[in-house]
Amino acid sequence: MTRARGAVALLAAARDAASSMEPLCRSLHACGCATLCPAARPGVAPAALSGGLVESLEWLRSRHPGLPLGVYGVAEGATAALDAAASRPDLIDVLVVLAADAPLAALPLGRVCAATLLVAGRDDAAQLAAHRRALPRLPGARRLEIVPGAGDRADALAAQAVAHLAAQWFAQRLPLRALH
Repeated sequence: MTRARGAVALLAAARDAASSMEPLCRSLHACGCATLCPAARPGVAPAALSGGLVESLEWLRSRHPGLPLGVYGVAEGATAALDAAASRPDLIDVLVVLAADAPLAALPLGRVCAATLLVAGRDDAAQLAAHRRALPRLPGARRLEIVPGAGDRADALAAQAVAHLAAQWFAQRLPLRALH
């Protein structure tokens, strides 16, 4: 019998953002989380990414009932993750959003039940302002972290800092469970 805290889907629409998730994968695996990487599809609208994410998570949940599920989204993937969490609040338990690229005001954030960590780069004033406006609209556990250099094209140091924050957020909120 294997034990895991849960599974975390890593969602990035751009290939370069997806390839930068290696530090996060290592951190998540070290704290007992399994990872799922739905295929990156550059140029796909967040709504389509959201639908694909929901399908992937439903498939995983059907095979492992009760398994806590988290999502880590970057840029378009972050917007899709928020959209999926709003459309299926029963499916996603924990959410980390980095550099959401769409106007967050248009999303029904009041329906997101997942514990949500918003991460914004200190130097991206527009994104930081959008995250600050979104934070009080999230009804559950939520936090905003500002990381120098963070974003969809973060340098190695910023990527490591974000990976550490995200892994902590998931580890604190995904309980250790037995997988059959």
